[in-house]
Amino acid sequence: MKKTSAAVLSLLLIVTAAVFSGCFQASPETSFDLIIKGGRVYDGTSGKPRIADIGIKGDKIAAVGNFTGKAAKTIPAAGLIVTPGFIDVHSSTDLILQEKGIWRILAYIKSSINGNHNYLYQGVTSIVTGNDGRGYTNTAKWLDWSESLQFGVNVCHLAPAGAIRNEIFTNRESKPLEENEHNILKKRLLKELDNGAVGISFDLSRNPDKLLTREELADIAASIKPYGGIISLKLRNTSGRRDASGNPAFVASLQEVVEIARLSQAPLEISALKLTAPWKNVNSGRISAIISSARQEGIDITADQSPYDAEVDVLTGFLPPEYVTGNYEIKKEYTTAEGKNSLLQAIDKLFTFTEPEKFLIVSSPADKFYLGKTIRQIAVIKGKSPAHCFLEMALTSPQPLASVFAVNDHFAKKIMPSPFIFTAAEGIAYTPGGVFPHPGYWGTFPRKLRKYALEDKIVHFNDAIRSMTALPAEKFKLRGRGQIAVGFFADIAVIDLKKIKDKATFLQPEQYAAGVEYLIVNGILSLEKGEITGKKGGRALKRI
Repeated sequence: MKKTSAAVLSLLLIVTAAVFSGCFQASPETSFDLIIKGGRVYDGTSGKPRIADIGIKGDKIAAVGNFTGKAAKTIPAAGLIVTPGFIDVHSSTDLILQEKGIWRILAYIKSSINGNHNYLYQGVTSIVTGNDGRGYTNTAKWLDWSESLQFGVNVCHLAPAGAIRNEIFTNRESKPLEENEHNILKKRLLKELDNGAVGISFDLSRNPDKLLTREELADIAASIKPYGGIISLKLRNTSGRRDASGNPAFVASLQEVVEIARLSQAPLEISALKLTAPWKNVNSGRISAIISSARQEGIDITADQSPYDAEVDVLTGFLPPEYVTGNYEIKKEYTTAEGKNSLLQAIDKLFTFTEPEKFLIVSSPADKFYLGKTIRQIAVIKGKSPAHCFLEMALTSPQPLASVFAVNDHFAKKIMPSPFIFTAAEGIAYTPGGVFPHPGYWGTFPRKLRKYALEDKIVHFNDAIRSMTALPAEKFKLRGRGQIAVGFFADIAVIDLKKIKDKATFLQPEQYAAGVEYLIVNGILSLEKGEITGKKGGRALKRI
């Protein structure tokens, strides 16, 4: 009896060790739905890559190692790398689909939208929506709808505080809330966590979120800690302009959100971390030191970053918030003669640190004349000042979109290798022929791997993979995702490093990335030999 018990215990220990090491030796009779054979596996951890086979049964990884089991389908991965599916922690897909209109209709009939093709070609298998205080206010409704459409990628959601506040308190976008109103807002935000949101998002650079004080934000953040949720904050100011105290606005804004995390002890995600013009007053090392010091204290702080040196937005998106409504329209009081003069002065001030030649018009539905030209070029052709041209275009409907090259690439490179940086596309599920998007919608993840890891060697390749997989999965509590290990969900990318690259440009963004040969979402083969299969495996991921 003792010998039998010892044998059973020994076998149990062997199996347990195999499971936790992510390896399992299948017998020749073991049957899988899919085997990925002989690829170089980057499993999402900091461990070295290794040549291994991966066996998939249903939606889970059933074996990792060298085995001879049988499968209904085998992917020959020799010479290719195998990684966990990538996670875009900063998506606005819900924002583009929440309104009734053409995009919502297209979501039903366009497989490129409900299938999330621009994400699949990049190797993305999961997205986080509800960023920057905007998007679907009803978490359960949004997640149910995305699942009913059967998205091509997994979707989890942040409750967008600004949009929810505007829904509760109409016509109050420019006025602070009373204490009882603050409590009403907080109660509603917590309800969204009950409905499955993984956290709450704010954009402190815009009303109404801008009106919240540090103490009010810390109060909300502290209230979500028992839920295991995160607080996502976009900085009040990402430029190096000096404030009234003589400090660079970026530094003061960063110190504010760190203090909110310190006071609340809630996990903090800094949304779209970047340094914008003017940046001469900001030291990159100081920024990293502020975050690293807080992390050493035990404060959970991470940030997401785009690997591009330009932003794309409507023109009013680059104006000071006091001139613009929450819908990015110029406020009525600034459409009068006197108001326009004030606005022109603000635009001239904008041009002192972001010159007119850095504004490239990439979409102009109302007047094709502007397309592909900088504001400087438009001003020369029209014989008007750049500020007048800017204002004329901003007052059109729909107003043009501009790519503005005002992001400090030196700063981006300095912080990219940091262990607290995630990769973010800041994109949407997209269909060709729509409003011109940012090229990051189509190429973010391959661009970081090709340009910043393989070519420029700014970040170690394994660290780049981790910034897209295991690290964000851990932060957003996407349990069972972000790693290649036994028992994890089969969200897997098989990539040809010789081909991996982004093709999208600012003037020609609608170009799918290359190099992801196979993509598996919850065990469903969604990309095969570099082509969409039409099979969709995405799910709604609710906070557990």
